[in-house]
Amino acid sequence: MSNATGHVDLIKPLTSIRFFAAFAVVLYHSGAAFAAASPHIATPLKTLLLNGYLGVTFFFVLSGFILHLTYRGRIATSNQLKRFGIARFARLYPVYLLAVLAMLPFATLKGWADVPQFLLLHWWIPNGALGWNDWNMPTWTLSVEFFFYLCFPIISRLAEKLGSGSLLALIAALLAFAAITGSSALIDNQFALFAWMKWTPVPLLRLPEFLIGIVVAELHLRGHRARIPSWPIALLLVVGLAVATSPRIAAFATAMSALLIMAIAGDQHSRFARALSVRWLVLLGAASYALYLMHQPVHFAVLALLKSSKAMVALQYPILIAGSIALFLFYEEPVREWIRKRAAMKPSIGEEIAAHPV
Repeated sequence: MSNATGHVDLIKPLTSIRFFAAFAVVLYHSGAAFAAASPHIATPLKTLLLNGYLGVTFFFVLSGFILHLTYRGRIATSNQLKRFGIARFARLYPVYLLAVLAMLPFATLKGWADVPQFLLLHWWIPNGALGWNDWNMPTWTLSVEFFFYLCFPIISRLAEKLGSGSLLALIAALLAFAAITGSSALIDNQFALFAWMKWTPVPLLRLPEFLIGIVVAELHLRGHRARIPSWPIALLLVVGLAVATSPRIAAFATAMSALLIMAIAGDQHSRFARALSVRWLVLLGAASYALYLMHQPVHFAVLALLKSSKAMVALQYPILIAGSIALFLFYEEPVREWIRKRAAMKPSIGEEIAAHPV
């Protein structure tokens, strides 16, 4: 971005849309199976809910985009690398640790096998070969994201050096890989389509989504723009997820996520982007990280209180949304600022806007 105002205009709608991706995953985990068993719910809605897990694909693409937008050319020295590491730790770990510990009352303890999750390593071993445990299942994405962070400084610098034609070819190759292998749908590589994938760590299999986000950001910074408005892309994405039942729809979701992000970035003043930039929706998007990580503890806690009551399905959602906003305002943000101050690190303008879009 050439100025802070432009950066704000871009970060706000991209923050808001995170809420919809996060809530899609929440509904997938807590309501999709219930909906799928109901004869009173239309098939397209059932299919849409059952494809809710693909909200994670959007997160991975968006993560690459925002990181490259914020840090392009700013991780060249050891001090800059240190700043990046501290900023990522402050952003990721405080809520992550709380979400893991919140599942302790419902967890099956396995001794030393419980330790890797506290180091964000628990999804690095194919097929759980070492028996590593995770108390809060959705945290697998954070283990994958941690791997992305380690790769990012090198990948970001390489993206800067490639020509625009090479970047476009790289996107095509990565999408082809996702379409052929179904990698964007993988959570556990035991269900991989090819034998070699069963012994490939999940972070490597999901890396193409993150790479696509970085490449799209690089193209955006070079002035490339999507020629399609944002809203038809969003509509096409929703329709596709409402009619497709094959796991290969994940490659489509990856492509549409990248195109949607690029379209919003290229026309930040469109009606679609302005609608996403309203303050309350930006707040929901900012709290989506807490919402995503805490939805399993809330689900288990409400279920424990209400037993098998169907009211649980509806009650958990307002509790989760209100709780995630409170967690964002009174824990996530204060702890992040405390860590930065302890490290005597004042954020750059780009880091500040990306971290505080509200």
